[in-house]
Amino acid sequence: MSHDPDDPADADPVDADPVHADPVHADPVHADPVHAGPLPDPGTDPVARALRDALAARADAVQPADRLQEIRMSTTARRRSSRAWAAATAAAAVVVVGGGTALALTRGEDASVRTVASRTSAPTAEDPATTPPPEPATEAPVPAEPPQEPAATSTPAAPGTGAPAPSTTAPAPATGPALPSGARSVPVYWLDGASGSTWLFREYVEAAGEGDDADRALAAVLGGDPADPDYATAWAAAGPSGVSRAGDRLVVDLPAGAAPGSLEAPQAAAAVQQLVHTVTAAASEDLPVEIRVDGRAEPVLFGHAVPETVSRAPQAEVQAPAWITSTDTSTPGQVVVEGVGSGFEGTLLYVVTDATGAEVARGPVQAGANGAFAEFSVTIPLPAGEHVVEVLRPDESGGEAGTTPPGDTKAVTVR
Repeated sequence: MSHDPDDPADADPVDADPVHADPVHADPVHADPVHAGPLPDPGTDPVARALRDALAARADAVQPADRLQEIRMSTTARRRSSRAWAAATAAAAVVVVGGGTALALTRGEDASVRTVASRTSAPTAEDPATTPPPEPATEAPVPAEPPQEPAATSTPAAPGTGAPAPSTTAPAPATGPALPSGARSVPVYWLDGASGSTWLFREYVEAAGEGDDADRALAAVLGGDPADPDYATAWAAAGPSGVSRAGDRLVVDLPAGAAPGSLEAPQAAAAVQQLVHTVTAAASEDLPVEIRVDGRAEPVLFGHAVPETVSRAPQAEVQAPAWITSTDTSTPGQVVVEGVGSGFEGTLLYVVTDATGAEVARGPVQAGANGAFAEFSVTIPLPAGEHVVEVLRPDESGGEAGTTPPGDTKAVTVR
C-alpha cells in the first residue's frame, strides 16, 4: 500500500497540527485562549445572584487576626532551638577516653580548633568490710562471736616452744574503750573432761558477778561449774581477775595460782586456748590476748612458756566438731536437738541410746562443711523414757585419719 505524505489521511498523528487537534489533548501552553463570553448578570440571572450573595456573606464573616504576637513567639522559639542545638553540639564535642582523660574540642575566636586535655582521678577500689557472722547462741541477748581466723600479728603457740624470760618491770596499766556488758549469759569454753582430749566445747552460762561480759566470762572459766558434767576447766579461782583492752590487744589479769600445777604440753596449750576463746568471744573482739599474773607479764603457765600475746587458733583446730547447745522435749514422743558443728560434706551423725545403753535411733545431721561451722537442728522421734543423745562427726577415713574427735552428749527425758 502506497503512502502519500501530502495526503492528510496518511499523516502521522504525532506530527498533526496542534492547533487543529482535539481540544482535550491540546497543549495548554500553546493552545489558543477560549472565549467564554460575557458573565451572567446577577440582576437578571438568579444563579449568578445567589452566587454573589454567598460570596459576600463569606467575606463579611472573615475577621483578620493580629499576627505580630505570633511572629514574635515563632522567632523566640527558633532562637531557643538554636541555643539548645548549640549546647548539644558543645556537649558532643567532649570525648572521654580510657584512663579518665577528657578531650574537649573547642573553637576559639580565630575559628581554629583547639584541643584541651584534662585528667580526672581514677576511682579507687574499696575493699569490702569483712564482718564475720556471730557464733550461735541459745539465749538472748548474747554477744557476737569474733572471727575464727587467727590474727595476722601472731599465732597461737603451744606451751613448751620457748618464750622470753619473765619480765621484771610492771607494764603500764591497760586502758581502752569499755568492753560490752549487760548480757544475761556469756559464752564460756570448756575442756573435754570426759575423755581428756584437747577439744573445746562451748556453753552459754548465766554468769553472775560484777564487771563487763568478758570479766564475768573469765570468772566462770576460773571458778564456774559447767552445766554439762562432761566439761571441765584447768583454771582455778584464786582471787580477783579482770579483762581490759589496751590498744591492739586484750589484757587478762589473773591472780597468782590461777594456773595451778603442770600439764602436758597439748593440755596446757588447750587450756590457754580455752581462756583466749572465752574472753575474746565475750568481748566481741578478735584481738591478741596478753596474759598477766598480778599485773605482770607471765610467760609461764601450767609449767610451759607462752608468748607475749596469744591469738585464737583456727576454729577447726581446737573446737570440737560438734556440740549440742540445747535439747527440747516439750512435745511428747520426740526431742529437738540443736547445736553447732562441721563435718565432711556438712554431715554429722546422731546416735540415741536408752537407759540400758541400747541404741534406739541413728541418723544424719546437716551442719557446716569441711571445717566451716554452722548451726544444726534435728527432730528425733523417740519412745518415752530416759535417753542419751550424742552428735558426732563420723570417721569417713576408715580409721586412717587417726583418733576420731569425741562427740557431744546430752541426757534427755522423753514423755
